[in-house]
Amino acid sequence: MLVCYPELESVSYLPRDAELILDFVIQGKEERPELEQFLHFLDDSLQAYHEMETGGPVWMSVEAEQHADVMIVHVHRQLINMTRGELTLLTSLFREHYADRLRQDSHTLDNMEQDFSDVQSDVLDHILGTVQIRPIRDRLVGIRENDRVVVYNR
Repeated sequence: MLVCYPELESVSYLPRDAELILDFVIQGKEERPELEQFLHFLDDSLQAYHEMETGGPVWMSVEAEQHADVMIVHVHRQLINMTRGELTLLTSLFREHYADRLRQDSHTLDNMEQDFSDVQSDVLDHILGTVQIRPIRDRLVGIRENDRVVVYNR
């Protein structure tokens, strides 16, 4: 996910609840009313997407932490009903709303070698497609570290 979506700072997977936590980092401070308005828009957009795609609502929880001049937004979702389109929607909404304040990796699928980006995209599609059949049992954390993506099995 981190390779395919440069807007994500880290991703954690909690197997007990099949919960995925997507972390977005935003430079600067956000006033509570503006943040709540965006988070409401984010939930409405996600629910509308799933209503059109699957015909029903999905669970999402969002929390934000302010640390000096950086805000971290944690989006909690169930991995078993997450789709590639949903990931694209979420990252696009953060990118459009926060523009240059959203921390993004400079390595995107567009500027990587075509074979590497195709393989990473295919791997993500495969994981999202098979997670219902073969659940992931390990607690995993993926983070950006310098110019790399590192995955830990906790």
